[in-house]
Amino acid sequence: MIAYKYRSGRGQKDAQGNDIFERDINMLAKDTIYVPTVAQLNDPTEALVDDRIFEMQLELFKKLGAKDSINMVRERYIEFYEGIIRDSGIYSLSKKIDNELMWAYYASGHSGYAIIFDTDVLARSFENGKWGGMYEIDVNYSKKLPKFDISRLRRENDVTVALSCLVGNKSEAWEHENEHRLVFDKGGKSLTIDYRAIKGFVFGCRMKDEDIDYVMKLFSGRDLDYYKIVLKDNTYKLLLQELKDRYPDADKYCPNKVEYDIEKLIEWDRYSDGVGYKYRPFVEAAMSEVSKEPFLTGISHFVVTDDGKYPHILIWAKVDQDGYVRPMKSFEYDIINGKLVRK
Repeated sequence: MIAYKYRSGRGQKDAQGNDIFERDINMLAKDTIYVPTVAQLNDPTEALVDDRIFEMQLELFKKLGAKDSINMVRERYIEFYEGIIRDSGIYSLSKKIDNELMWAYYASGHSGYAIIFDTDVLARSFENGKWGGMYEIDVNYSKKLPKFDISRLRRENDVTVALSCLVGNKSEAWEHENEHRLVFDKGGKSLTIDYRAIKGFVFGCRMKDEDIDYVMKLFSGRDLDYYKIVLKDNTYKLLLQELKDRYPDADKYCPNKVEYDIEKLIEWDRYSDGVGYKYRPFVEAAMSEVSKEPFLTGISHFVVTDDGKYPHILIWAKVDQDGYVRPMKSFEYDIINGKLVRK
């Protein structure tokens, strides 16, 4: 899914006196996003629920003689709400790019920009990370507070049931945001993302040309899409106008390239009775591609099999993201009609 992150234009300062535009865009150029906690968001009613039904249910079960169990459930709820929800991280995106209120509120009165994200790639950035769970939630908008009852805590393997109630609801006054959330167990920190999650930028209709150029130059070599908001004549409607990349001949962006010894890897494969040597050109091409993947620190080994429909290459690589060494990641390719095809 494609979603958008609206950001401020030049001129606004943060609490430390830094220009927010330069701070944010330079952080993003390093493939990093900041995930605030629930308490840091601009809506004071975040995570507010009506839990009266929950309390009535507990009292009923207590009268039925389940006092000890009920105390445990209440403690679990308090721990979940106060100890987890308030500290959880929310990365907010919008599914709409043509809402004038979003441009006015979150993009400095149309002088800022919006980042175009592929949410599938963005979410995969956090697989097996040290951040605990990461969940995707579409926000529901209502006139009334969501009702929290005991059933929200009973489904052990589906945390989203409780999360969607606690951090997936907002007042109808916010409905224009059309929000899609990435919810983390912990917030208030910066996280590295897969650079391929960034698909492009949409610039506000009042964004200065020199700031547009600043962004394009900073993100040159990434094959991104660029647009600018324009006003449709004689209407309130906002339209997207495609812009040409001003740096089309820039070197291809590559944030990471791990070193590896192809001779040793081939030798190890032959020692293990592998058949990789028979497909060496394809192995080398696959290795070269894998070596540029984000978060990798090294290529461990590979296996080639040719007893199926197509010869198959499996490469194992070491991963270190934000200081956390993850389990090895695998990359798979088939050799089909003389071409390398990634699976």
